[in-house]
Amino acid sequence: MDFKNKILIKFSDFFFFYSYIGNKVFVALFLSFTVGLMDGLGLAMFVPLLQMVDGSSEFQANQSNVGNMVFFIDALNSIGLSMNLVTVLSLILIFFSLKGIFRFSESYFNVVLTTDFAKKVRKEGVDAISNLNFKYFVQLDSGKIQNTLSSEIVRLRMAFTSYSASIQAFMSVIVYISLAFVTNPQFAILVVIGGLFSNFLYTKLYKKTKETSKKITLSNSVFHGLMIQQIQNFKYLRATGKIELYKRKIKKSIDQVDQAFKKIGFFNSILSATKEPLSIAVVVVVILIQTQFYSTELGPIILALLFFYRSLNQVIVFQNHWNNFMNNSGAVENHRTFILNLNENRIDYNKGVLVKKIEKIDFEDVSFSYVDRPILKNINLSINQKQTVAFVGPSGSGKTTISNLIAGLLPIDSGWFKINGIEFNELNLNQYQSLIGYITQEPVIFNDSIYNNITMWADKNEGNIKKFNDCIERAHLTEFFASIEFNEDHILGNNGVLISGGQKQRIAIARELFKDVELFILDEATSALDSETEKEIQSYFDNLRGNYTIIVIAHRLSTIRNADLIYLMKDGKIIGSGDFNTLQEISPEFKKMVSLQDFSFVE
Repeated sequence: MDFKNKILIKFSDFFFFYSYIGNKVFVALFLSFTVGLMDGLGLAMFVPLLQMVDGSSEFQANQSNVGNMVFFIDALNSIGLSMNLVTVLSLILIFFSLKGIFRFSESYFNVVLTTDFAKKVRKEGVDAISNLNFKYFVQLDSGKIQNTLSSEIVRLRMAFTSYSASIQAFMSVIVYISLAFVTNPQFAILVVIGGLFSNFLYTKLYKKTKETSKKITLSNSVFHGLMIQQIQNFKYLRATGKIELYKRKIKKSIDQVDQAFKKIGFFNSILSATKEPLSIAVVVVVILIQTQFYSTELGPIILALLFFYRSLNQVIVFQNHWNNFMNNSGAVENHRTFILNLNENRIDYNKGVLVKKIEKIDFEDVSFSYVDRPILKNINLSINQKQTVAFVGPSGSGKTTISNLIAGLLPIDSGWFKINGIEFNELNLNQYQSLIGYITQEPVIFNDSIYNNITMWADKNEGNIKKFNDCIERAHLTEFFASIEFNEDHILGNNGVLISGGQKQRIAIARELFKDVELFILDEATSALDSETEKEIQSYFDNLRGNYTIIVIAHRLSTIRNADLIYLMKDGKIIGSGDFNTLQEISPEFKKMVSLQDFSFVE
């Protein structure tokens, strides 16, 4: 491994945070430096003050009472500041006032940095998910997504705060040690050696803390995944009496998280209990060595000790913040890997040729596989503008996959997929998809008002409200709309829990009408409805024929009886095509499917 890679690995956390806040980190370090410097200069003034206890009106600086800091006193004398009581007290006030100003600047700047960092991280996550390749998205663990973009963001922010604070504390340590070196180099060297030795003792403890932090991240992801699945599958678990079994599984994951937190707590307790005694022991030993073996005057030692006392406090602050960073470092590694994986599987949806109308859709020898398993094989089809085209066939035949390809959710493996004669990979995908209305058997309903569900949060101006009301009428929602409280502000509940299946479908239809779509994709759109509601919704879709291009994926053949063109699929291939009557004549398989289904309710 070359030197550059070693540096990148050693300081990977710094470069991670730097990628978000940039050169602002150096402003924070400068402010920390000035805080330490003003504090150190203020402390240096206490030595003259202590020397005046015997009644001296002025302080005479020399090597024996201030060590090498005599140059600082001489510099003040050279500009006309004699070291009398008034001057010393004034300088103490000035230096500590400046320290307060810089401390405020440092503190508030850290708040700005932290909030900016959290904002950028959250927005990066939203962008990464929004631009993700759908084929990769369906492979992701929903628990990991939920955990990484919610609770792990909190831990990541805490990691940044702790890392930033530890680096700034380290900067203060450098300032104080530098001042101690200037005052008494020998004393400073001995204390630094002792400090490095004590810090070495904690290295393994930091390593174990970091490993445990990673386990917390993993355990949290498992817990979030289990909770999401419990909520999604609550009806089944409750109805089958399996919820107790699943509850025990969740509680086991909670215990794993709890054990990891307790382990980190144990390490933290050791660190907090031993840091100060060990540091004081180092200072005591060094003072004894200086006075007993080197006969050093106490004056320079006291001044250096003042600096080291401040340094000691900052070392403890550094270690506390660093350990807090270790506690949350798993979130850093998790987020870094998570975002990297997302970015490697993202698509630029906003580049390419703009399509204002969908006039023709063509598949030429299109094949598609999922994880090396062939789904579609040499598909050839053509869909014209304002044509209603249906895809039927047994489960697993590839019907929904075709609709996903047409919607731009999946890339083809081979062949040609063209819109208006333009190859699909040359299109502006985001603009193309804005022309598509997509309705499934479980329509998307947001936990929001009926107005926001239909308009997708459009401004409530006169034009949009008029268009909203028009879509309500066209989707046959007028009676329902008149019966609800708060009218357009009526909340529909999570996944539309407060409304019926038919009302969900009508709201989904109204939403697509509001968007002014060109193409409707109906993927089993009425299969979850009772026969009467299905007949009503199907009648509505039939009324849309000739006004929109409509693609229907269906098991119930009654819903596609009036389609202009029907493709019969089996094992990823098209085995027949034609209108309803023609396909019965040329395909025994389709004729058998018709004979097995009840058509009485559409007669």
